[in-house]
Amino acid sequence: MKYIKCTNYYCLFLLLVNLNLSLANHDGYAKSPNKNTGDTVRVAKWFDDNKSAFSFSFDDGLISHFDNARPILNQFDFKGTFYVIPLFLTDSLPGIWRYGTLPMFQSMSLEGHEIGSHTMNHLHLPDLEIGDINEEGTILYELYQSRQSINQNFPNQNCITFAYPFAEHNDFIDSLTSLFYESTRAVGQFPNPSSLTEDQWFALSAVEILFSEPRNSPEDDLDELLFLQNWIDSSIANKDWGILMAHEVVPYDSLAGLIAESLQDPYSNEWFTEMCEWLWDKSNNKNVWVQTIANITRYIKERDNFDYNIITYDETQIKLNINDNLDNNIYNYPLSVFIKVPDSWDFVLMMQAGKIDTFRSFVNEAGKVVMVNVIPDGGVITLFKLIISGTEITNDVVQEFGLFQNYPNPFNPSTRIKYTIGNKQFVSLKIYDVLGRQVSVLVNEEKTRGSYEVNFSASELSSGVYIYTLQAGNYLYSEKMILLR
Repeated sequence: MKYIKCTNYYCLFLLLVNLNLSLANHDGYAKSPNKNTGDTVRVAKWFDDNKSAFSFSFDDGLISHFDNARPILNQFDFKGTFYVIPLFLTDSLPGIWRYGTLPMFQSMSLEGHEIGSHTMNHLHLPDLEIGDINEEGTILYELYQSRQSINQNFPNQNCITFAYPFAEHNDFIDSLTSLFYESTRAVGQFPNPSSLTEDQWFALSAVEILFSEPRNSPEDDLDELLFLQNWIDSSIANKDWGILMAHEVVPYDSLAGLIAESLQDPYSNEWFTEMCEWLWDKSNNKNVWVQTIANITRYIKERDNFDYNIITYDETQIKLNINDNLDNNIYNYPLSVFIKVPDSWDFVLMMQAGKIDTFRSFVNEAGKVVMVNVIPDGGVITLFKLIISGTEITNDVVQEFGLFQNYPNPFNPSTRIKYTIGNKQFVSLKIYDVLGRQVSVLVNEEKTRGSYEVNFSASELSSGVYIYTLQAGNYLYSEKMILLR
C-alpha cells in the first residue's frame, strides 16, 4: 500500500548609458487614490504572480545532499532548504557516519540554497528541560546555539527557519522556538495555506513520501511519483504552499544497501530527477514558485503586512513608498507588486534605491498596470513614462529587436535560438552557465535587419541551466534554457 507519513502537529541598468532618455518629472503632490479599492497597488499572492509555492527540504546535513540532491536541484535552477546539525558537520572527510562537511554546505549556501537549523545534537526536544542558552542538553541550548553556529559559519545568510528533530513538538516547544526563528517545519499531510496564523508558522506542514517495497526497479517507485505530482497539482489548484521533506538521495543502485540499513526512505537520483523535471515544467508555466522555506516565509509575511503610501500620481510620474513594518535585516525579499499606470504608459522605467529597470505595461481587471519587484522599506519607488530620443517607444521596436525562447527546451544535445534585429549593427549571442562563465559564442559580427536562427550544440557540456544573451547595439536580452541528458 502506498502512503505518506503525517502527524496532527504541524543590473539591469537597462542601457541608460548611450540612450538619450527623457524622463518627465513633476514635483507636484497628487491626491493618493483610495487604497481600499485595491486597484492602484496590489501585491501578487505569490512571487512573479505564480499560482502556488513549493519548497524542497532535506534533513540532517548528509553527504548525499551535496553529492546528489544539490546537482539535481542545480540542473533546474531550484533552491532547496537543508536542515543541518552543526556538531555533526566536520571540516573534512571522513566525517561522522553519513553526515557531510562544513565546506560542502558552505558552498551550497553560496549557490543560494538555504541552510536551516535542526538543533545542535538532534535530541528529542520534549524529553529535555527548558534550561538556558548556555546549558548543554536543554531545549534553549539546542535551539539557540544551533542558530548561532549556522550564522557564524554561513555569514552570507540569516538562519531564520528550523526543523523539529523527529518531527516532535508541542505548543510549549513551539513557543520557545518562536523566540529564535521566524518559522519552523514539522510534517503533515496537507500543504500550507497562502496565509498562516502564528501557530501555523511554528508547525509548517511538510509531506514525507514513504516507498513501499519491493523496489526492484525504478518503475516500482512510479506510483509514489504520481502521488506527489497529484499532491502538488492539488496545491496549485488551491494556491497553497507545498513542502517536501526528504533525507537521502542516492543512485538507484545504492538503494538496496540503504534499505537494508533501515535508512529513512531514500530517494533514487533517477526518481528525484524525474520529479524535478516535471516540477520545472510547472514552474516554467508559472503554476508554482519553487523557493526556499526562508524566502517563502519572508514573502508571505511581507505580503500580509504590506502597506503603501502614494506621494505623487499623475500622467508623468508615480512616486510611492511600500512598507511592511517588519525587521528589515530579515524581511528584505522582493515583493511582486501590480501598480496601475495611466493608459498612455506602454513602457515604464522604475527606480528604487539605485536599482533601475524597465517594464512593459499590460491590461488586467484593474486597467493598465505594470508588475514590478520591489523591496519593502527599501526606499521611494519612482515610475516614469519611458521616452527615448523624444519619441515614445512603440511596439515595433520591441518586435524588431527580440530574442525568443529556444526550441526544444529542455534539450539534448542541440537546440535552436531565434532572434530579430531592427537595423544593421553589430550583434553578439553568447551562452553562459549559472555561475556567469561564458561557455560559447554563437554570433559575434555585424548583421543586417531581419530574423535569424542559430543552432547551439551542447555535446561537450554537462546537464544544467544555461543563459543565452543577445546584445544588439543598446538592446540586451537574456533567456534561460535547460540541458538534460
